[in-house]
Amino acid sequence: MWKQKFLIAIIIQLCAIATVSAQPKPGTAVQLQAGVSGAIAKGYPASVLMWEVDAVSHTRQSAQFSGVVISKEGQILSAAHVVMPGKSYQVMFPDGRQCFAKGLGRIAIPPTFMQPDAAMLQITDKGLWPFAEMGWSSSLNVNQPCISIAYPESLEQRKPTVRYGRISELRNKYGFLQSTCVMEPGDSGGPLFDLLGRVIGIHSGIEVSENVNYEIPIDTYRKYFSALGDAKNFASLPADTNIVGKDSLSTGIQQVSIATEMLKTQKQLAASFVRISSIVDGQKQEILGTLFSSDTFSPNHAVARQLLISKSSMVGDTPMITSGNGKTFKGIVLKRNRANDLVVIAITKKIRQGVTLTYNSEDIIAFQDLGKQLISPRPDSSSLTGILGSMLINLPKKTSYGYIGATTGFKGNKLVFTFIQPGKAAAIGGLLTDDIVDAVDGHLVADELDFVRAIGKYSAGDTTTVTVTRGGQKLEIRIVLHYPPLRTGNHPAERFAGGKSIKRDGFEQVVVQDARIKPNECGGPVFDTDGSLIGINIARLSRTSTVIIPVSNIKKILSRLLR
Repeated sequence: MWKQKFLIAIIIQLCAIATVSAQPKPGTAVQLQAGVSGAIAKGYPASVLMWEVDAVSHTRQSAQFSGVVISKEGQILSAAHVVMPGKSYQVMFPDGRQCFAKGLGRIAIPPTFMQPDAAMLQITDKGLWPFAEMGWSSSLNVNQPCISIAYPESLEQRKPTVRYGRISELRNKYGFLQSTCVMEPGDSGGPLFDLLGRVIGIHSGIEVSENVNYEIPIDTYRKYFSALGDAKNFASLPADTNIVGKDSLSTGIQQVSIATEMLKTQKQLAASFVRISSIVDGQKQEILGTLFSSDTFSPNHAVARQLLISKSSMVGDTPMITSGNGKTFKGIVLKRNRANDLVVIAITKKIRQGVTLTYNSEDIIAFQDLGKQLISPRPDSSSLTGILGSMLINLPKKTSYGYIGATTGFKGNKLVFTFIQPGKAAAIGGLLTDDIVDAVDGHLVADELDFVRAIGKYSAGDTTTVTVTRGGQKLEIRIVLHYPPLRTGNHPAERFAGGKSIKRDGFEQVVVQDARIKPNECGGPVFDTDGSLIGINIARLSRTSTVIIPVSNIKKILSRLLR
C-alpha cells in the first residue's frame, strides 16, 4: 500500500506549470527540462558574486551578496540593503573574471528601509561583460516556473547555485513578487529568471517558511532605471520615471500541464531504500539507507551479500533495518568512511530489490547537468523533487571540525590546561585543569597556537591522543573529539522545518540540490527522471542546499571494500 501512495504522490508532485514563448508547446518533463537548461545557459554567465571593498586597498569590507549584469557595458542590478551609492565593490563572474564596480542609485524608504529595496551598480573596469536580458514582471502568472542563480553564503563558493520554484504571489502585502525559490543570506541581490532566461525579479528577503521568498519585481527597475543610474540614496520614490513598456512575448506565454512521464522506473525507486534505527551516543536515531541489489556484487567477491549505504554519523554499531514491506532484521556494519560520512552495512537477509551499480560507466557531472530534475524517494510519504544546483564542489569544514572543549595557557613556563568544559571531549576523556600539555599524537606542543593547530586538523568523531604530565607522571589520554557547540540565530534562514544536519560540511567533491530534505531523511538515494542513481543525500546543509555524495564517490568506496 505504501508503494502505491508513494507513486501517486510522485505523479501529483511532478505536475507543474510551465511558461513558453513562441516555441513548440511543452507538455512533457523533457520539454520542461529543456526550458530550465536553456534559461540557465543564458542567465548563469551574468550572475555575479560581490562584496564591498576599500576604494584604495581593495580589502574586503562586507559580507557577500549577489547581483546580475544586465548590459554589456556592465550595469548591475542588486538590492538596496546590500549596496550604498559611491562605495566600491569587488565583482566576480562564474567564469573566474573579476572587476570592480561603484554603487549607483539606491531606493529604500524609511522607516523600514525594506521597500522597494532596488539598487544599481556600474562596473568601472573597461570591457564587454556577459549580461542577461531583462523581462517584465507585469506579464507573470501565479504558478509560473522560475529559477534562481545566486550565491548562498552557507556554501562559500565562487560559482553560483541554481534553484527551481514557481511564482506564488504577483504582489504580496509588502509589494514584492513572491516565489518558492529558496534563498538565504548571500543570495540578496541575486536574479530570478523565467524559463526564457530573462530577469524577472531580484532577491530581497525571506520568511521562516521555505516557500516564502521576496523578489523585487523587475518592473521596479524598469520604472526607475534613469534614477537608479545616479549615485544617490533615495528615501522616497524618485520623480524621474521611465516607461515600463509591455512584454512583446506575453501573448505567447501560457500555462501548460507537465506530463507525468518523469519516472520510467518507478518500481525501482520505491524499492531502493530502507529505514535504519540504531543508538548513537545514547539516543535513538532514525535515518534512511540506500539499498544495493545483490546483482551489484559478483559471487566471487569477498563480500557476496547485499549491502546498503547510509550516513555514518547517524548510524550506531548495531543497526536494525526495516524494509519496504515492514520486515525488520539486523544489519552488520562493515566499513565507515569518515571523510564522506558514509557507512557500509551488510544485511542478514536478502531482499529482492535495490539499486544495481555499473562500475564500467563514467559519472561525470558537467555544466549542462545543472538544473537536472532529481527525485528523492521516501517511505510512507511523497517523494521530494529538486534540481541539481551545482557541479562538483568542496565544502569547507566550518561546523564539523573536532572540538575538544578545553583551553590552554602558560603557568610559569609550562603550557597547561586552564579550562576543561564539563561534559565535552576533554572532560569525558579524563583531562584535568593544570595538566601540563606535552604533545598531541606524538607531536610536541610549544604554545597555545600549536595546540589549536594540532587539534584543528581533526574532524568531529576522530580520536586523538594527548600526552600530559600530571603529578610528575606522563600520561597518554585518548580523546574522541566532539562537534562544536551549535550556534543558532533568530534569522529566518536558521529556522526552517527540520533544521540542519549536525554533520553537514567538510565534504569534498559533492554536489547540492534544492530539495527540502530533513536530517533524518538523509542516507537515501537520489535519482534523475530516467531512474538513474545520481547519488545519496548525505546532509541538509542550509535552507537552500541538501548535499549529495555523487555515485562516482560511492563506486570508489564500494570498489575498495570489494577488493
